[in-house]
Amino acid sequence: MSLSITKTEATTSRRTRERELIFDFVETLHGHFSADDLFFGLHRRGQRVSRATVYRTLDLLVERGMLQRVPMDQGGFLYEHIHGRKQHAHLYCLGCGRLTDYPMPSLGLIPGRVRRTAGFEAEHMLLRVCGYCKRCRTRQGRRPARA
Repeated sequence: MSLSITKTEATTSRRTRERELIFDFVETLHGHFSADDLFFGLHRRGQRVSRATVYRTLDLLVERGMLQRVPMDQGGFLYEHIHGRKQHAHLYCLGCGRLTDYPMPSLGLIPGRVRRTAGFEAEHMLLRVCGYCKRCRTRQGRRPARA
């Protein structure tokens, strides 16, 4: 399901020209992106939108289940599309701050197992593995950890 299919549903709260520009630009983004990536990307295209509208629209897209918000250690969030994404964990490098998707198809089994064993109904789930990427380990002279 693409963002354009669900755009009408998402804009039922308030349809504005700025919000339409944001929806259209978000459709072109792949991977993880920040509110600033969105804000400055629109400005580079000559499309002026307020920073407040960017944040409100991202909140709306998260609320409607079109984007997922990924909290970052240094504060703020990154966003990613939910529809069409395979189950994955996030590998977060403590050295350079890079966030990488790591495919984990078995993640999709966890909410059902939690429901059955704990009676807990999960709304969403994030798995972030923190450590150091190969480049940062090499740069810092760290040896690979043994599992």
